[in-house]
Amino acid sequence: MLMASAPLTLAVAAAVLVGGPPLGLPANLAVLVAAAAATTLHAAWLLRAALASQPRGTVFSLAALALGVFTAGVSAVATPVAAYLAPAAGVALLAGLLTLPGVTVGTGGALRRALDGICVALWKFLTLLVLVLEQQGHPSTAVFITCLLGVTGITIAVVSGVRAPFPRWAAVTAAGGVALIVLGLAVLPLRPAGDGTWLLAAGGLLVLGSVLVWAGACRCVTADRRPGRPALDGTLIGDPLLVAPVLAGAAAVLYALFSRGQLGLTAMVIGTCAVLAVAVRELLEAVALRRYSGQLDAQEATFRTLVAGSSDVIVVLDPDLSVRWQSAAAARQFGLSDQEVVGRPFRQLVHPDDLDLVAPDRAGPQPVRARIQDGFGVWRPVEVTVTDERGNPEVDGVVVHLRDASAQQELEHSLQRTMRVDPLTGMANRGTLLAQLNEGGGYLLTIGLDGFAGVNALHGSDVGDAMLVQVAARIRGAVNHGDVAARLNGDEFAVYTRVDQVHAFTLATRLLGDLGEPYPLPGAELQLSAGIGLAPVGGGAEESLRRAGLALRRAKRGGRGRVEWHDAAVEDAYVRRATLEQHLPQAAERGELDLAYHPVYDLVEGHPIGVEALLRWRHPTLGTVPPKEALEVARELGITRDIHDWVLNRACRQLSSWQHEGYRLWMSINVAIDDLVADDFAGRLSLTLDSHQIDPTDLVVELSERELGVDLDRAVEPLATVRAIGVRTALDGFGTGATSLAHLRRLPTDMLKVDGALFASQPTHGPAAPIIDVVVQLARRLNVTVVAHGLEAERHLEVVRSAGCRYGQGHYYGPPAPAERIEAALVRQRTW
Repeated sequence: MLMASAPLTLAVAAAVLVGGPPLGLPANLAVLVAAAAATTLHAAWLLRAALASQPRGTVFSLAALALGVFTAGVSAVATPVAAYLAPAAGVALLAGLLTLPGVTVGTGGALRRALDGICVALWKFLTLLVLVLEQQGHPSTAVFITCLLGVTGITIAVVSGVRAPFPRWAAVTAAGGVALIVLGLAVLPLRPAGDGTWLLAAGGLLVLGSVLVWAGACRCVTADRRPGRPALDGTLIGDPLLVAPVLAGAAAVLYALFSRGQLGLTAMVIGTCAVLAVAVRELLEAVALRRYSGQLDAQEATFRTLVAGSSDVIVVLDPDLSVRWQSAAAARQFGLSDQEVVGRPFRQLVHPDDLDLVAPDRAGPQPVRARIQDGFGVWRPVEVTVTDERGNPEVDGVVVHLRDASAQQELEHSLQRTMRVDPLTGMANRGTLLAQLNEGGGYLLTIGLDGFAGVNALHGSDVGDAMLVQVAARIRGAVNHGDVAARLNGDEFAVYTRVDQVHAFTLATRLLGDLGEPYPLPGAELQLSAGIGLAPVGGGAEESLRRAGLALRRAKRGGRGRVEWHDAAVEDAYVRRATLEQHLPQAAERGELDLAYHPVYDLVEGHPIGVEALLRWRHPTLGTVPPKEALEVARELGITRDIHDWVLNRACRQLSSWQHEGYRLWMSINVAIDDLVADDFAGRLSLTLDSHQIDPTDLVVELSERELGVDLDRAVEPLATVRAIGVRTALDGFGTGATSLAHLRRLPTDMLKVDGALFASQPTHGPAAPIIDVVVQLARRLNVTVVAHGLEAERHLEVVRSAGCRYGQGHYYGPPAPAERIEAALVRQRTW
């Protein structure tokens, strides 16, 4: 900065000096004009820097310096008012210097620095007064004031530069520039008349001083500040800045006393003022020191209170990483006394494996987990935060914050145990089991309790939990060492064993026996059974668990107390069943349900007299689902009523359409016993018939004999209710169930559909089968129509005809077909 501005300033000054005489300017005036031009240029630069600054203190200091430099240049050429402008320039320069960032700290610092300069300046002026000015008699007032102000200004500038905290060289540069300008202003009125050398020197001082002021001030404004400036300047007593002037002043006074025998009144006043100034300065410093000491004591007390009450331990290390100081919490938290720790290398307290974590070169704001040795020799987990302050002269060490992490670590371990263990039984949970299954090999047993829901319902959840605890204890007692016993959910458990297939089955059998023993519980002794599914482990944890779950489901379907292995074919069946269960509830909405119609023929006339509506489910991926399988799924899902209502409405709508086209047919539908005995079945049936305008006698409700079972009384009243509204009833599959011929008198039945087993095994030629003959004869006496169901060949037809059965149904006449094929058959019959 200085190298950039000096050539320009010299060029301006040289141009004025060289061009002055040819333009008629005297040499003396040219020198002053050159100085004024240089100072004006730097004043403009300082003012521009002030306008570009943001802090108000910086703006003030730069503006004051600009004003002082400019006023100094003007006073050099404005001789009539120089006596007034020069002091103003000095005041402005000193005000700007004392408030310049880095020279002093705050307004108080500026005032103290000014007082320091005055103290030193008075002793210097005393020496100048006694040894120089009073040698020729008393000086004139102008000389006295000029010398006093010049010495004071120069001294304040020098003291400010020397005692500046930071940045030192920039402050010294600015202070030197102010001192040179003040000196130049003092030279102008004191120079001998007509001596151009002194004038040239004064002009040079102004030019060089303006350069130094601008360079130093700009550097002070832009320099980085060091943290932690000193709050006090310290005493002047003993400072070489004051000691040397005091000794010089004292020597000058002694010299005047011995040489002249007396000391002038002015010198005595100046000396007295110098002594008083130093006393006032030291008194003010003492007051400030006392106030600052009180603040330090208060801060220290607050710090000690905070540190003493904190549960965190603070340790300060020396640059060599030995313990310098530790807070009182170290004794409370870790049992570490100062005698054991202070002066000891900190690394001796840290676990060897954790030394790298607490190294100062890895210091950061985030705490790290490490272990330290407490006063009892135990390694304690702690959270450590390391702050490296070795570059800070106020600390010159490393600060370590330690927080006891024992409780946090115990909580983490407890949470981890909770995540791995079932809280009720203490067994491994599902997540832990899956982690073990990922290793592969061995076999997985899944255990399901039978009837546990009833225990909770009858005895309460407390008894149920107690039973689960005993179940878990029995499983743990039965498994081998190294096996993993886990609780999957409410009443399902699992065992992962790495034994072979035979021993895995043996373990499952042993578990069945142990779990089937009575459970002594508070207020009751209960007994449960269990089902166990077995599957080899492989293909992933979830896959192994799924296969074992399918095996368990198969075991429970087979009855209580069973062990079942996983089987691929069985898995396919279960996957199919699960797919059907998921898709059946919305099958009608998706248009997947349909009806196939199986005609019933008059065996004498050879034409159909009725049709049976059979449910068909055309699944988009599984194909056509048989009605028996679909109804079994519906029964498990509890939606048989919805399915039967759909079949009833679709069949009645089709029958109504055929009858409107002139085909005289009756329609039969199959119902389940649970739907038949429903209170509202007859009402729903009547409502459907009315909505489709169908004669009740044209509808037949079929009930399977196998589904009816031995409890005939359950179906008597519902069948009678159906007949009461005019709908005929039929017993399907007669001859394959438990219904005897004697029971036909009790059942309100209009039609018997005889199963093919009663006639299919009879020879082609010969008399009619005795059984079918008896059934037909008895049905005639009971006024019950007989339909031979299951006609597959011509010989079957001959057998049932010879027995007197007039109606038949079977694949001999064709399989169940869509409504369109039935219509085509009816059309062909009409054209015959």
